[in-house]
Amino acid sequence: MDFEEYRRLDGIALSNLLARRQVNRQEIVECAIDAINTVDRFFNSVILRNFEAALERLGRKSDGRTPSALDGVPFLLKDVNLYDSEMPTRFASRFFRDAEPRGDSAMVSRWRAAGLVFLGKTNTPEFAGEFITEPACYGPALNPWNVKRTTGGSSGGAAVAVALGLVPVAHATDLGGSIRIPAACCGVFGFKPTSGLNPLGPFVFEIAGGLDSDHVISRTVRDSAASLNITADSTKDFQACLDEPLRQLRIGVTSVSPEGLKADPDQSSALNYVARQLEAMGHEIVEYEYPADSVMGVDFDLLWMMDVYRLVAEHSRAIGRSPSQGELEPLSLWAFEKIRTLGAAAYYEARLKRKRAGHALEESMAGLDIVLTPTLATDPPPVGFLSSRKFENFEEWARLGYEFAPFSTPANIAGQPSASIPAGFSSAGLPVGVQATARRGEDGLVLQLSAAIEKLNAIEPLAPLP
Repeated sequence: MDFEEYRRLDGIALSNLLARRQVNRQEIVECAIDAINTVDRFFNSVILRNFEAALERLGRKSDGRTPSALDGVPFLLKDVNLYDSEMPTRFASRFFRDAEPRGDSAMVSRWRAAGLVFLGKTNTPEFAGEFITEPACYGPALNPWNVKRTTGGSSGGAAVAVALGLVPVAHATDLGGSIRIPAACCGVFGFKPTSGLNPLGPFVFEIAGGLDSDHVISRTVRDSAASLNITADSTKDFQACLDEPLRQLRIGVTSVSPEGLKADPDQSSALNYVARQLEAMGHEIVEYEYPADSVMGVDFDLLWMMDVYRLVAEHSRAIGRSPSQGELEPLSLWAFEKIRTLGAAAYYEARLKRKRAGHALEESMAGLDIVLTPTLATDPPPVGFLSSRKFENFEEWARLGYEFAPFSTPANIAGQPSASIPAGFSSAGLPVGVQATARRGEDGLVLQLSAAIEKLNAIEPLAPLP
């Protein structure tokens, strides 16, 4: 199997070849390793390699695997949130450079038991706290469609690796769009499940006050559904959902963000094109407007900042010292100090505000099955444009970031399932995504609709090689 053949197959197709004995696990894994070694030096998506341990596991006669639809598939973890027994989780932070492996998080254990092969970890901003993936610790991940443009964040490394075909599916996290933003920037599929559907334990049981959902970025919808079957605390068969007929839906459409910002013409045009396609399929398309009470403002950021504070404080106690100068980036230091000075009362108010905003969002969808928006409001900006290290005023950094990606946070606030689906290219030749969001628990419906859009558009998700 050569790389060009390998990269054109999604995870399920690779696993099917393995099941039919047309290829063996080592051939697949060695192909992925060669690709990471040769191709990724141009893009910096993989920042930690686990090749020896992965090959050693392949040589074991029995490792407790229960073959799944993704058995034998090369896989990458993101360098935040989850832990595993072979690689340290460093949160893309120099302060965590000496961190040791802690053991497997629940999702990692489930992926491992399902036969996925862990080849390394992907690039991310420090503590997954930015709209882009340009950490001081690892350097920027570069967008394969245009290396001068951002990959988005915070799962930029995962999106790049999948867009290049280094792996067909990769772990990603989303507390404010960190799966969907880079998926749109890199032209791949990104699905954020209902909050709590995938487990985070046993090392931590809640991230960002409940905003976060860990899952994957993938090239195809069916690979995302297959991974959810492996990891979700649910008896639902999400793969089987894709084979069921999609019922007639009532879809609310808007290109105006909760704050009143309108997406640019290229993003709006892609949205309108997809909406017309869905209407032609028999779905009802109506106008939608975000409720005013869904806007959280600075209180949204307090929820993820608390995790920066918690992680830094815990690691300081573990190693017996506070961060030295240069060990934390300015944004992380600002978040740490903001939480320390505001205190528990402000954090509690932010959690209450999230509950109120989430309720307003769910109420606004009464009578609707889906809300369809652009994923982004603009094309991916240039590398460096949104790097927090160039800002002295972090409120200005946040303002510009939310002007780029204002449509993601509502689904995190309400805990709703939401996906970014490739929808063509902008006039600048950059990928464009549309975002589909449903009410809590309707993950299968979002995946069904995503698969229908995927089939209608039949967009080639593989980025060109250097």
